[in-house]
Amino acid sequence: MPISWSSPRFPLQAIRICVAILLATPVWAQSVISARSGIVHYVEGDVAIDGEAAQPKFAQFPEVKKGQVLSTTEGRAEMLLTPGVFLRLSENSSVKMVSNSLSDTRVEVMAGTALIEVGELLPDNAITILTGEAKIALPKRGLYRVDAEPARLRVFDGQAQITDADQKLSAKKGREVELTSSLPVKNFDVKEIDAFHRWSGRRTGYIAAANVTSAHVAGNSEYSSGFVGGRSSWSWNQYFGMFTFVPSNGIYQSPFGSPFYSPATIRFVYIPRMTTNMMIGAPAPPPLIPGSISPMAPPAFDHPSPGPGSLNIPSRAPVAPGGMVSPRMMGGRGR
Repeated sequence: MPISWSSPRFPLQAIRICVAILLATPVWAQSVISARSGIVHYVEGDVAIDGEAAQPKFAQFPEVKKGQVLSTTEGRAEMLLTPGVFLRLSENSSVKMVSNSLSDTRVEVMAGTALIEVGELLPDNAITILTGEAKIALPKRGLYRVDAEPARLRVFDGQAQITDADQKLSAKKGREVELTSSLPVKNFDVKEIDAFHRWSGRRTGYIAAANVTSAHVAGNSEYSSGFVGGRSSWSWNQYFGMFTFVPSNGIYQSPFGSPFYSPATIRFVYIPRMTTNMMIGAPAPPPLIPGSISPMAPPAFDHPSPGPGSLNIPSRAPVAPGGMVSPRMMGGRGR
């Protein structure tokens, strides 16, 4: 006699397992992006690749290929390099992808300002930023700002290695290097930041919020989001409509203050709430995690209250678990 869904011989627990597998397969089995640097992850305003408008769509992201130029006018952009490395571009700026290989990613800052956040650098990956004749290697976690005019590097966190002709030096947190032939160095106040810096911090906060669910699923699913072999990776999060960074172990604490959890560590900080919805396989709202943006409410902005142009949330914006409007839909550069 065939067993029906309502049969006592088909227990509720089996139904839950089947639903979980069906939901997990298409979402998390294909969670890792291509093995190249240069994915344009987010744009605001006027952004172009070789003069053609770059407009990411849901689950579809343009790629800056070798030799191409990513540029902004009245806009900003976020590009993913090797796993754990973000490059963000300010207004009236441009960068050229000299090499998009993960083992030797090279990006030239041609105009304006780029902020590079290095969350992790895998042993077989390398990041080099070029401007003029200077070469800036970023071998460690940190936050680095490169300006094209005047050419300079500011290290907000971490350590950079600069080479210009026969000159070589290492710069740590709080050091500013003029990228000329003599490479003069001076101190600067890392607390003196601008609107672009604050915008970059908000972007990191949004991506860190997506990390919570991605790390939790990766730690509890056969579809381990690229963790076979214990490697950190970019991981697609359908609820937030973006990629997030998931370290292979430990916790990456961003210089902006947002934590990124590995699948192992998320088990100790993520405690799902037992609700009726969970009984039928629906995801529960993630709890508030100290030091991160709460997935329960939209992240705070610099403005004391949303003003014109500061926050633009479409009335039918996608909603993530817990009722949070997807950060991908939050527009407005603010201050």
